[in-house]
Amino acid sequence: MIGAAVRAVTAAFGRTLDAGERWLFDGKKATYGLAVMRILFGVMILGSLIASFADRHYIWGAGSRWLTPWLTVDQYGAPFTWVFTEDDPPAVFTLKYLALAALAVALMLGWRTRFVTPVLLIALASLMRLNPLADHAGDNLVRIMLLFMCFADTARRWSLDARRRRRPEHRPLVPAPPWLGTLVHNVALIAVAAQVFIVYMTSGLSKVQGDMWQEGVGLYYPLQIAQYAPWPGLNEIVYANGWFVTVGSYVTVFVQVLFPLLLLRRGTRVVALLLIFSMHVGIAVTMALPWFSLAMIAADAVFIRDVTYQAVARWLRRARREPSAEQADVAR
Repeated sequence: MIGAAVRAVTAAFGRTLDAGERWLFDGKKATYGLAVMRILFGVMILGSLIASFADRHYIWGAGSRWLTPWLTVDQYGAPFTWVFTEDDPPAVFTLKYLALAALAVALMLGWRTRFVTPVLLIALASLMRLNPLADHAGDNLVRIMLLFMCFADTARRWSLDARRRRRPEHRPLVPAPPWLGTLVHNVALIAVAAQVFIVYMTSGLSKVQGDMWQEGVGLYYPLQIAQYAPWPGLNEIVYANGWFVTVGSYVTVFVQVLFPLLLLRRGTRVVALLLIFSMHVGIAVTMALPWFSLAMIAADAVFIRDVTYQAVARWLRRARREPSAEQADVAR
């Protein structure tokens, strides 16, 4: 009896190991989701740079040097001190700032992504270190994800790099065995997913420890903070509805804590992703945190299957090709 149990456990372990090996080496996973994450990260970085352009010198430039003592609290080392420095003249700082924006555009378009991604990571971290008080959770997530994206093939879909690779004369700059690129890509994808799980579970578990979230009023107080309310009237409509506040508070906690488990089955995965997406849209609208919400939505994109992206792309192409009924009548 004991021998049969040992054999059953050994066989189950062997099947799990084989499935994991096939998953790691049998093609690159979530190529469309990583492409969406790359595009949205480019949009998020570019949008935040444009929104802060008028105040760039006061946030990170010469006007923010009163923050110098803060820089020694969490001092960055090389290479994150190579691009932006505390001694940059305003004109030089502006040129570097514009170059950083150009790198964000290149990432969004998927142009020379293998080179652009690490350079963008170093330049962005170099800028953000000049004012730790101006960072938010979205900035931290983007920097962590950019590190993982250096090892993933984020330009395999919907990019200028993908179009260049389809040319007959294309040759890789550094030839490598296909299995190695697949392994590195999939391991980077696992790191991206693990980071998202850590963010949600840490946030959910910290909420569980507070009395406000246990009593179902966790959404009530943040929505009344004036500096985070772009439309106070809209926020008042939301937090004045006791039913919405209670249900929203509990659903937020449960979805964040159980997010990894909800992804295991298709039905619960769809519900979890829709709820998470709605939560981030709500944060963007009611708390004036659009860049943080966009960064989280971009990271969540890797959990949508490639077949879903392919189906949506086919539907969009078909809708673009097929004329509307009014156009058909005019043509006839």
